[in-house]
Amino acid sequence: MSFIDFQTKYDITHKKSMHIHHCCNILSLIRFLLFILVIVFLLLGYFWQNVCYGLAGVALIAFLIVVKVHHHYKKQDVYIDALQQVYLKHLQRQKGKWKDFEECGNTFLDEHDYKSFDLDILGKNSLYQMICLAFTSQGKKQLASDLINDHCYEDMKERQEAVKELANHPEFVIQLETLGSLIPRQKKDSIENWLYSIQNQSVRSISPFLFLFPLIVCLSLLCVCFHWFMPYSQIILEAGVVLQLCIAFFFYFRHQALFEPIAYLSTGLESYAQCYAQIVNNLFTSGYLQKLQKQLTEQEDVVFAIHQLSSISQKVIYRHNIFAFIILNGLGLFDFYIHYQYAQWLKQYQHAIPVWFEVLAKFESLMSLSVLKIDQFDVVLPEIQKEKTLVFTHLCHPLIDPQQVVGNDFEMSDSLCVITGSNMSGKTTFMRSIGLNLVLAYAGGFVFGKSLSCSPMHMMTSMRVKDNVEEGISTFYGELLRIKEMIEYAKKQQPMICFIDEIFKGTNSLDRIAGAKATIEKLSLPYAYTFLTTHDLELGQLKKQNYHFDEYYQDEHICFDYKIKKGVSQSSNGQFLLKQVGILDK
Repeated sequence: MSFIDFQTKYDITHKKSMHIHHCCNILSLIRFLLFILVIVFLLLGYFWQNVCYGLAGVALIAFLIVVKVHHHYKKQDVYIDALQQVYLKHLQRQKGKWKDFEECGNTFLDEHDYKSFDLDILGKNSLYQMICLAFTSQGKKQLASDLINDHCYEDMKERQEAVKELANHPEFVIQLETLGSLIPRQKKDSIENWLYSIQNQSVRSISPFLFLFPLIVCLSLLCVCFHWFMPYSQIILEAGVVLQLCIAFFFYFRHQALFEPIAYLSTGLESYAQCYAQIVNNLFTSGYLQKLQKQLTEQEDVVFAIHQLSSISQKVIYRHNIFAFIILNGLGLFDFYIHYQYAQWLKQYQHAIPVWFEVLAKFESLMSLSVLKIDQFDVVLPEIQKEKTLVFTHLCHPLIDPQQVVGNDFEMSDSLCVITGSNMSGKTTFMRSIGLNLVLAYAGGFVFGKSLSCSPMHMMTSMRVKDNVEEGISTFYGELLRIKEMIEYAKKQQPMICFIDEIFKGTNSLDRIAGAKATIEKLSLPYAYTFLTTHDLELGQLKKQNYHFDEYYQDEHICFDYKIKKGVSQSSNGQFLLKQVGILDK
């Protein structure tokens, strides 16, 4: 959808939101007035019983009707506000303001997963922050996993078809995104805690015969009301209530521990049920989406099951009121009734619960990958090949402003590409452009360019290498460790792609060139691609695939076109920059 489409929908939704707000305020006032009217008629009924009590009854009925209508409008109001915020977020993404989004994937950063740091896959100002539509903790984790982990050829193709279908149905994605945003944050945390608690939880079943006691107590209460079998019915009632309360209090803490994970879940679960209903009731054509949908429908009705759990959760809330606890347990062993329902529910659905939340998480991840097309970025679906290949046209860095980014054409014809060039000319950005777009391609998503043909490869990087004072690791030694990992992985003889920026820049030129030559030799493999940037022009004489970036000068200012060119660099801007900042005399 274009920026104008989103802006139009946002404006329409905003007007609708204002109208519903106005209706809610009027209904709230009417509800208050009707309540006052009921009280007034009841007071006047003390003097004119027949007329005023009847009017009080009419006012009460009107009050209840208005309450119901007001509740309906409030639900609409909450949904419209959420939809308005979703449209606004898409507008912000299109305007390049995605760096202000709260979710950036920091929690999934692993200090040993170098490529996430080097390529800005996760963290502040990252690819994850740009595309994430996930609204559950599991969904956010799934997206991070899909971006970081390797995928096989079949998996890529299957996911690609699913992402393409979702991108062609933005209404579904926006609807699910909106419903997900309705889940209050504290409810999400409670549901996550409940999911964790049931993994190893075994709830003991209760025999239905236990509820013969409440049946006897209720029958005795009925007898007392009609003065049947007095005084025996009264004695049975009193003894039964006392006995049941004693039992309820004896098992109070055990039930409290059992019910705590599902207390206050009802509102959040209702929103989850709506999300699942959106998925279950949709018609998908891609095999992967159909497979996910089938996991929700082939065994159990997920929507019905979650509504049931929401109802049980609501009953748990009732028992928190001391008066309700005494009355309900005194007459009907209410805690045991909830226990029985919850145990039966778990017995029927416990095996399916992890699958439900896993399916939703996968939908959230696929939605996130489709958002680039939905928001009409200049993207295209890559062509995934089984054979080793890497060819692209006008490939751009995903995180650079579309108005400023420069695309490049390239074909990898050798196992190793040495890139030379002056400072700030675009060498590192070029490698990050390839890396980030491959991350998107491997996850099944769209890439920033006119075309990209690639094959599945394990990705490794050595770019933002930092020292570690606590572990006594220098920058140079840290780079050695990373390149050692690449060489060790290469022994598996599996497809891989490596990005090495300014190789061995932390040591002297003699050792740097010797180390670089040895690295080139060990990584020049038929099943591997290696990109290596360097300022050492000598490395460009190794008869490998050589490319470079250069600069030009205009009015004593250095300028770059950021276009990759064949051959070894013939220029340098180091002395010019030293003079510009005043270190060298002009």
